This record gives sequence, C-alpha cells and structure tokens, in this order.
Amino acid sequence: MASKTFQLTVLSAEKQLYSGSAESLTLPTDTGEVTVLADHIGLVSNLHAGELIIRSGGKTEELFVGGGVLEFSPENQCRVLADVAERVAEIDAAKAEAAREAAQKELENAKSEPEVASAKAALFKAIARIRIAEKHRKKYHR
Repeated sequence: MASKTFQLTVLSAEKQLYSGSAESLTLPTDTGEVTVLADHIGLVSNLHAGELIIRSGGKTEELFVGGGVLEFSPENQCRVLADVAERVAEIDAAKAEAAREAAQKELENAKSEPEVASAKAALFKAIARIRIAEKHRKKYHR
C-alpha cells in the first residue's frame, strides 16, 4: 500500500530546492524537531538552523536550513521558506568552517546587544552547517 503524501515546496532566497510530493518532512522548529505527515493539522512555525529531511518514494533528501518559516495547510500543501538553505551534499566544509571562524571573531568584537545577537545567530548557523556536513560526510564522500 502506498503511503499518503502531501505537496511540498522548499524555497530559499536563491533558489527552489524541492518541489513535489513527500511522505514526511522532519525539520527544526522553535518547539524542537517536528515531523509532518499527510493530513497534518494546519501549522505555521519558525525554523531554526538545522537539518531538514524529506522522505518520498523510498528516497531521502537532506538539506541544511538556516532558519525560516514552515507553513502546512489543511489542503496537504506545505511550504518551507528558508532564510538560507542548501543540499547537504553541496555543503563546502572549508567554507562552513571559515564562516564559523568569522562569526566567532564577530562575537568577540561585538560591542552592542544587537551586534552580539547577530554574531550569535551567525555562529549558531555555521556550527549547525558543520555538524550536518560531518554527520553525512561518509554518505557524500566528503
């Protein structure tokens, strides 16, 4: 018996990363990790930096998201609008480490609360990207 599906679109400011049917979507939200299935109750949630996992037709696709918004409608339509997103297989570990170092320096030099908050957010995103890349390193030969 085939699993029920819903329509999913994942967009970042730069590009569309996914558009099609999905059996499940797991992603990091304000309230922790959430998995959405077909016929889920309507939901709108902020996203945190972390791993987004799409399962469909026996295949799994992993993405990094650096924050954004999830919207799931009662009509089985799901949209993820990500601040930053990329396929895990495309994460450049050296660039991610350089972003972490830059964010750390920015945090050390921050003089105001907004500067500290901005630096902490950048550092959190960089660390999440590095952790996800390391988690999948063998799978993607990195």
